[in-house]
Amino acid sequence: MLLSRYLLRMFLPAFALCLALFSGILWMNQFLRIFSLAVMKGISPAWVLGCFTRLFPFLLSLSIPMAYLVALLLTIGQCSESGEMLALRSSGFSFLQITKSFLACAVVLAALLLYLNHKASPEAFHAFREQFSQASQKISRMDLEPGTFMHLGPFKLYAARASGKTGEIKQAALLRTQDGQTESLQITAPEGRVRVIPGQELSLDLAHGEILFPNHDPRRFTSGAFKGYRLSLPLSLPQSGKRDPDLQELATPALLSRLHDPKAAPYRRTESAVEASLRSAVALSPLVFFWLGAPLGLLGIGRHGRGAAFGFSLIILLAFYGLITLGINLGRRHASLAWPAPWMADTLGLIAGAFMVREALKR
Repeated sequence: MLLSRYLLRMFLPAFALCLALFSGILWMNQFLRIFSLAVMKGISPAWVLGCFTRLFPFLLSLSIPMAYLVALLLTIGQCSESGEMLALRSSGFSFLQITKSFLACAVVLAALLLYLNHKASPEAFHAFREQFSQASQKISRMDLEPGTFMHLGPFKLYAARASGKTGEIKQAALLRTQDGQTESLQITAPEGRVRVIPGQELSLDLAHGEILFPNHDPRRFTSGAFKGYRLSLPLSLPQSGKRDPDLQELATPALLSRLHDPKAAPYRRTESAVEASLRSAVALSPLVFFWLGAPLGLLGIGRHGRGAAFGFSLIILLAFYGLITLGINLGRRHASLAWPAPWMADTLGLIAGAFMVREALKR
């Protein structure tokens, strides 16, 4: 019991540090997108914080396995470097007696990952994508650039000259598109002004211009002149259509429902099976990493320093996630392998771990 407490006091700080490090790296992958959108749309810091909060379960599901393996090898490597592991083996402590605290941590983390991967992470990631999509539709300010088309929801605005300070535009053209392609309305005016009313709407005023309504017959059209034309758009524009969520946004019950839906395309059913199987395979990765890392540490990698332990952990991670990627590709190409292929990394990892445990017990 004292040995387990002693090893946990060494392992947990290393695990927390590695978890923060890997989570931070993964966070940076999304930070630029979130921060860029917040700056471009003028969104408050509270929205940015909300995005990161919704991403937290998703990032944890990715960083926990990596943090566990690195912390395990660093802890056992440090004990080996100081001679403590050799002293314990000489005192008659068995492999499981020395490493049972690490195994218990692996079991707890695997249980947590099963919940994260199958429920919490997909739901949180879906909430993040929905919030990000809705924010993309908002107009909180208008950056006027002369000589370019500026998108205003279903409209496109062009101005030969524009002033970002006053909002005044010259030689303006406003086009309304249908289905994002066909032009259904054309308005031209020698002058106008763009204003953003914070929290309410974007207002476009055009003066002394012409309006053109296209006709199905290209030889005919309807046109007219106006003294003043005003277009008001709400700051939060309605989305053009319902967004189809990615596989990572669907909780496992939704994946299984799609899998058994006879109306779903065959490739979608195959992708759903691969994703559902992958979540369980990755959730059990801490157990695989235990049977790989614990004997590797006892075999004496720690005598070469912490750098060697960190290097071995990176090699294992690259090999494991490389096999995961290979399994995903095989499962998506061959429907018969959709369920077993994602387990290839776990299976080969356990086989390699059994071999290394046998070698560690011989010494």
